[in-house]
Amino acid sequence: MVKEEGRLMTPEIKKCTESLLIQSVILKNLYVNLHDDIDSENFDDSYLNNSQELKGLKMFKSCEVENGKWLYKLYTVIGIRFISDEDFNQQNSDVAIEPLLEISSEFVAQYESTCELSEDEIKQFGQQHVFYHVWPYWREVLQSSCARLNINPISIPPLRV
Repeated sequence: MVKEEGRLMTPEIKKCTESLLIQSVILKNLYVNLHDDIDSENFDDSYLNNSQELKGLKMFKSCEVENGKWLYKLYTVIGIRFISDEDFNQQNSDVAIEPLLEISSEFVAQYESTCELSEDEIKQFGQQHVFYHVWPYWREVLQSSCARLNINPISIPPLRV
């Protein structure tokens, strides 16, 4: 295994990073919800104290295109929600949590490759590397959604290894 900035790079990941060329990142779904009891003009930054994040590979699709090239579409889900102190302290209960603010999105990252990649190779790449390409789009969606809600922008740092 090769070491990549502090973590081990499997042969599958190495093959993917050498073979896959990013073509596009497209927003597929967007969900924005401000709790019914909160008006944006009364939104207080203290509502942002308890966050829960979501980040994962939902699925992928592949197909062979002309001239021996392969097209891979990786569907990712990224989101953040903010919950009350009361809900945060009772996270393990069976009571449903109603977030104060929730923003989530699904992106499709499309790649081209000159070789066919296995399902395992694509899954490993999708779980580790696809977010390097999707993250800047997520940050923009998050901040522009805040602007549309008329609340202070939520700033998240760039994705780091």
